[in-house]
Amino acid sequence: MFEHWDSFYLLMGGAAGSLIGLLFIVATLTKGAQDPDSALRGASVYLSPVVIQLGVVLAISAIAAAPGLSVQLCGLAVAACGLVGLVAAGRVMFHLKVAKSFPTAHWTDFWWYGAAVFTADLLLTASAAAIWLAAPAHAARGIAVSLVLILLLAIRNAWDLVTWITAKGPGAQPQP
Repeated sequence: MFEHWDSFYLLMGGAAGSLIGLLFIVATLTKGAQDPDSALRGASVYLSPVVIQLGVVLAISAIAAAPGLSVQLCGLAVAACGLVGLVAAGRVMFHLKVAKSFPTAHWTDFWWYGAAVFTADLLLTASAAAIWLAAPAHAARGIAVSLVLILLLAIRNAWDLVTWITAKGPGAQPQP
């Protein structure tokens, strides 16, 4: 199913792994926040989902590069990653729209951190389902498109977090 995709997944996995490392540095910028409880909530709603997005890209890249896995097993693993992403994005949308955990959150946060990521994860999950519908070639393309979207959204959201935190100075809470 993933034949001839090795360069693509090597690039995607390398980018995701590097960005996860950089996010650990961003997390240290929040150290010493004046309100630790709020900082933890902010990290939970904003930073953790970005790490999950990058982890999904990294995990699927590893699955695609692993030799000898059956198409069904790959599909199951990709579907599991898609479901993890859906839950994480759904949680963000809940906190930003329903629970209003951050009343000062920018109105675009719901769309960038929640809805757009949810849509990309939905495409990923649907592409995984296409494996069992006897369309592995289409599934491979759908997985590739969704991974690019997830990676680009994670880059955008990580950049948004970094610029917000650095504008606030050391010890800022990760709430854009």
